[in-house]
Amino acid sequence: GEEFGTVRTDAEYLWVLDPIDGTKSFITGKPLFGTLIACLHKGVPVIGIMDQCVLKERWVGVKGEQTTFNGEPVETATNSSELATSMLMATTPDMFAPGFEADRFKKIAGACRHPNYGTDCYAYALVASGFGAHIVVEADLGLYDYCALVPVVEGAGGIMTDWTGEKLTLQNHEQSKGRVVACANGDLHKEALQILNKPSSILPCPVKMTQQVLNLQTISALGAGILIGMIFSKK
Repeated sequence: GEEFGTVRTDAEYLWVLDPIDGTKSFITGKPLFGTLIACLHKGVPVIGIMDQCVLKERWVGVKGEQTTFNGEPVETATNSSELATSMLMATTPDMFAPGFEADRFKKIAGACRHPNYGTDCYAYALVASGFGAHIVVEADLGLYDYCALVPVVEGAGGIMTDWTGEKLTLQNHEQSKGRVVACANGDLHKEALQILNKPSSILPCPVKMTQQVLNLQTISALGAGILIGMIFSKK
């Protein structure tokens, strides 16, 4: 759990708990926080619960079964199969580290219809319910931030992986680096990965290239000096 650390992470069945996901929303009275409860089997999320106590809303996802919202089955939106018509959600643009993460998020946010912020775990529940949210992209998450949401999103027909397309499990958490993408359907997910997987366009200027530029500038200056000298010597 987020509050009490880890106990017996090598057990066949493992509970992953986050009593309050969205602390800033909680302390400011915005009812977009939630309690997250997940059960992992051999490191794979198989049961997930997202509970919003103020609004009396509860999403339950079980691997292999339909996700429910307050007991009624729900499914992801079917009105968007490309990023250009999709609503993107993230807790905050500040959660992406400068460089690769920030660059990739800027690219995918620009490719979507409109980005929305400040929803924490509630964003994933909106995607699962088909309420108009189509994609969630986040980074710097802990296991307790997303494990419960995987069965909820996938049980509603969505796809939820890391930025490379790998499954979100206990075993590959370090490899995933807390980078998560949840999409309403496979077409969106495929397009999102094409952006999130690309190398950052923010690249330092190589030393050799810098030296080459300086050498060319030096040669040009010397050539100009020689030319001027020859003109004056003829006069």
